[in-house]
Amino acid sequence: MKKEPPREIRLPERPEGEPQEGRGRRYRPLLVFGIAAFAVLAFYALLAVITQLDDYFLPGNEIDAGFLNNLPFIDSGNPDFNDRINILVLGLDRRLDEPKDLATRTDTVFVLTIDPASNTAGVFSIPRDLWVEIPDGQGGFFEQRINVAYEFGENGEVKYKGGGPALAKDTIEHNFGIHIDHYAVLDFENFISVIDELGGVDIDVPEYVYDPLYEECYSCGYYAVEFLPGPQHMDGVRALAYARIRYGSGDLQRIERQHLVMRATLNKAADLGLLLNPKKLLSLFNKYRKSFRTDISAPRAFGIALKANDIPQERIRMISLKDAVFSYTGPGGEAALEWDRDKVEGLKRQLFLDGRIQAEAAKIELQNATDVPGLATDVAERLSNQGLWPELLALADNPASDRRRTLIYNLNGKDYTAEKLAEWLGLSEDQVTDDADRAPPTVNGPADIIIILGRDVVALTRDVGG
Repeated sequence: MKKEPPREIRLPERPEGEPQEGRGRRYRPLLVFGIAAFAVLAFYALLAVITQLDDYFLPGNEIDAGFLNNLPFIDSGNPDFNDRINILVLGLDRRLDEPKDLATRTDTVFVLTIDPASNTAGVFSIPRDLWVEIPDGQGGFFEQRINVAYEFGENGEVKYKGGGPALAKDTIEHNFGIHIDHYAVLDFENFISVIDELGGVDIDVPEYVYDPLYEECYSCGYYAVEFLPGPQHMDGVRALAYARIRYGSGDLQRIERQHLVMRATLNKAADLGLLLNPKKLLSLFNKYRKSFRTDISAPRAFGIALKANDIPQERIRMISLKDAVFSYTGPGGEAALEWDRDKVEGLKRQLFLDGRIQAEAAKIELQNATDVPGLATDVAERLSNQGLWPELLALADNPASDRRRTLIYNLNGKDYTAEKLAEWLGLSEDQVTDDADRAPPTVNGPADIIIILGRDVVALTRDVGG
């Protein structure tokens, strides 16, 4: 049977003017628009999240989104003077041969503070024997030395949510009004390892230190350690001994030696470029992470380290309470230190001073233009109690015989500082001027602000602690 050839199939002709793909083409612009809109919204949302999170993970090194900074939910990247970071550091009085899980008292207590906006940092050291109020876990407080707070929270003597770190943090906040963002708890072994990892530190020892019966573990026995004045290179064991010695000195002298060790450690880390090496820094963090306690994540720690590397040494202050404490015997016969609250508050303000004032770092000359002896000194003390760094204040006499009104000359655009000075001294706005041509000459070299003191501040400064 003969097969028929296949039929030719003819498609119907398109009406003239109809697109080649037919109706599908009409929906493609909508699809493209939808995809583009989704991409833009996704990018916007991602940028908003990133610019908000970088405040936390890259303090002081925030991403600048340029012209997009003005959009809602986009962080500007500009310094925020409310982003100060406070870390409570506790050094345990746990010997090298004691169990790692043993709850012990703290041998070292200090708050490390970093202000990314003003690019400043500092250490607020608290003597271990300072007599304070400690939360009792039931809404009240009991009095004891500060070095027991961590121990009591860890061993359950005080049942406290969060244990020792939480109790120590809340003790600091209650007594000093310092908000704590993070904590780090270290022991002797951590200290030695970190110093040795850096290859040791170099310290210029200011005065002779000696302990004939030094010990770092109960099974090691006692041995003598001696430090002569002058530059010395110290490994971890020797640096620890220098920081810990109590023989012939008390807590306050130990704190000053600890400050020297801390500065030497920061200098060595900076010299090695450690704080700028992400790989090395992360390796060290992971290496020691399990040997000490902290609530700082690795990314957050790296961001803080980057910021710390940006801060010049001269903008890192270390505060000791040596001039604000005195010997005290507790009700149970405890040898302790009581403290002058007003003086401690003044010292604290020097470290936690308004970041905008720290950023301006104005040099201020106080000129006494009255016949009241010591007026410039009284005002300087008052301003120091407000937190101004004493080294930024210079004193002089003004030839005016007895000026009635005080004037503040703002010579170099330190507007915020000038305004705060007027506020602290109870002056009106018209007593602040930027008319440099009418300003008197300085006596102690260049200054950003000159304050010509009149009799209107005499009564205010008679109570310099206010």
